[in-house]
Amino acid sequence: MEATTILGDATDPQYAHRQIDTVRIPWGDARKHRQVLTTLAGHELTVNLPRGTFLSEGAVIADDGTTIVVVTRPPEDAVVMDFADNVGVDAIRRALVFGYILGNQHAPLEVSAEQLRTPLMTSAHAAEQMLRDLHLNARVDAVALAAHGWTNTSADHHHTHGTSQPHGHGHGH
Repeated sequence: MEATTILGDATDPQYAHRQIDTVRIPWGDARKHRQVLTTLAGHELTVNLPRGTFLSEGAVIADDGTTIVVVTRPPEDAVVMDFADNVGVDAIRRALVFGYILGNQHAPLEVSAEQLRTPLMTSAHAAEQMLRDLHLNARVDAVALAAHGWTNTSADHHHTHGTSQPHGHGHGH
């Protein structure tokens, strides 16, 4: 079986009555446009996608008319910080220091309205000690990462500012 394009999402109506087989693709492999995978049912799948394709959670990448092959993220070790557990001016300062540390490590971030997640880039012990030293309420946990990509950072978004030419999109600077 070969996957050459993303066919849709598992929640799309045309897949409502299909059998589902899955491939577990960790966050680090989600941008690989060429790879050989084995589905949970044991079928080999050759992935040959256009460069720049991101394999999101729920993406349908193969369809034989009966069964669809759907991307799923396996749980991976990550640092997880719930914003509601870190309130106040001092917590914001400590969280900014944490962000600075992650930026120096070029760590990808997944930021939602409630939570920050980043892959564990060191040992769990070292990460937990850093969180204690910063007095942050966060944890090391196994979670699915980058289900639909990472939050854009300056490392992901390159262009110049200050030109007289509009560049077609706004910024939250």
